Amino acid sequence: MKWYISILFVCMTLSVSAQFSLQGKLRTLRPLTIKVTDLAGNTIVECPVKSDKEFKTKPVNIREDLYIFHIGDYTEQIILTNNVVSMNGFLNDQKPEESMLEFEGIDLHMKLLEIMGQCKDQVFKKEVFKNFVEKDERLEPVIRGALMYMNKIYLGHDYESYKRILDLIPEDGREAQVVKYLVDEVTKRKSIAVGTQAYDFTFVDVDGNEVSLSDFRGKFVLLDFSASWCGGCRLEAKKLVPIYDKLKGDDLVFISISLDNREKDWRRMVKEDQLPWVTLWDSEGFTKGNKPNTVQAAYGFYQIPFLVLIDKEGKIIARDLRDEKVKEAIEKAREGKL
Repeated sequence: MKWYISILFVCMTLSVSAQFSLQGKLRTLRPLTIKVTDLAGNTIVECPVKSDKEFKTKPVNIREDLYIFHIGDYTEQIILTNNVVSMNGFLNDQKPEESMLEFEGIDLHMKLLEIMGQCKDQVFKKEVFKNFVEKDERLEPVIRGALMYMNKIYLGHDYESYKRILDLIPEDGREAQVVKYLVDEVTKRKSIAVGTQAYDFTFVDVDGNEVSLSDFRGKFVLLDFSASWCGGCRLEAKKLVPIYDKLKGDDLVFISISLDNREKDWRRMVKEDQLPWVTLWDSEGFTKGNKPNTVQAAYGFYQIPFLVLIDKEGKIIARDLRDEKVKEAIEKAREGKL
């Protein structure tokens, strides 16, 4: 997420208008076009901007929602309402960190930025974030939805937490596109929730043999999705070795699945790491852009390492495991407590 301009926002309150419009005067390095679109890409307003010249769009009725400002080459996500929004200052759209802008009429968005500032310093603080989205019942639906939408890369991909957050938004508060995103995510995640049947993949092992998840029916299976270029993945795999040595048995299988784009990179990793369990390669490779590959979509993850535990019937019983939580999950599964 880009914060170059957002952190420089100065907000002043304008009286509520019946319609949204955008106006102001910018000092720019070149003529620009300002456009506001919704999350589906539909244009809401658009107008040309010349340096030090006033600009103004036509007034339109909009839904309280998260929108995207396109300012020359720069884009920014902003919550808008049926207010007049004034935008003034200096803008370098190609080096936005050099810009200084003042916005008026975006009070709701400023509240969002205040929360975001508390959640993110040098690193994203997931627990602080959860305190806002899961525990503050007074939070406006559009802010709750925007927090989830704008921080999805940092969040887990489980069904339960997303469902808890959606349940805090009443049915009559779900019209905004950014809230509908949350509704859609809950619907998609339900199919990958704990207790659902795991996707039955087929990949190749180091000998070129095809191996499927269903080949291990009747055993607990720990899936470890990784890649050779992912330092965190390889560190996580090393931490798994003593856990595997302690817990290994006829009822348990560990499988590492590489999402390397090139087979030779996977094979080099296998040779270097010498993991004592099944290692496979997904030739589809890691996600490109924002689109996950088949197995990522099936298990609902975008970041690696990602570890998931499958029971003897092929159902997901634990997700997003790390370190000692792997050991705890396997032991509980053996005791019938998962």
